[in-house]
Amino acid sequence: MNVEGMEKAYNCGVDEVGLKYGDTVVVGVSGGPDSMALLHLLSQIKKEIDIFIICAHVNHNVRKESDKEKLFIEKYCDNNQIIFESMKIEDYGDDNFHNEARTKRYTYFGKIVKRFGAKYLLTAHHADDLMETILMRIARGSTLRGYSGFSKTLNMGDYKILRPFIEITKADILKYNQDNNISYVEDKSNVKDKYTRNRYRKYVLPFLKQEDKNIHEKFIKFSNTLIDYNNFIDKQMRN
Repeated sequence: MNVEGMEKAYNCGVDEVGLKYGDTVVVGVSGGPDSMALLHLLSQIKKEIDIFIICAHVNHNVRKESDKEKLFIEKYCDNNQIIFESMKIEDYGDDNFHNEARTKRYTYFGKIVKRFGAKYLLTAHHADDLMETILMRIARGSTLRGYSGFSKTLNMGDYKILRPFIEITKADILKYNQDNNISYVEDKSNVKDKYTRNRYRKYVLPFLKQEDKNIHEKFIKFSNTLIDYNNFIDKQMRN
């Protein structure tokens, strides 16, 4: 996918919240292919609308490569005149590593948003991530809202979380990176079967995509339908 195609998909997300000239945005960047594609795209869009970008990185400190990955992102930001902020998690107390890491990560992102007075926090979650989340929640059980996975936008009060890649597949992102010679790091833990999400990613999603190459569109529709239903029920309960 070329820059024009990614910008079109990206704009489908940012148009919903009205991102405009001069806005300050924080983007969560791990250094992987998804977040580096988003950071690159933002740097291109910055040339058209003069947005102020802050790159926020969390070093989860569980792999020996983590420190090098932080330096990799920092160098990219230096080369592209992007402010770089980072934190390192020193210890974990929760048995559920992913849940605790996610909580610490978003708490930190929220602090960066507040410090810079940003209006938006952008993350690189994409259509494959949405499919994985929905499938895992169906398997373990959840609420109507939980079964929808996650939404494109989330109002946090003082700012909004925006996931502009929600309708873009992992394959689209990898093609974009290849076409634009974008470097990124590989997290080897993403292929280990010990993590539930990895098993869905490696075994379930490929099967579904063989059945229907546009299966992600069905999941997006399913998610949006459940969100609409849940919002309607919440509204009626308030009334």
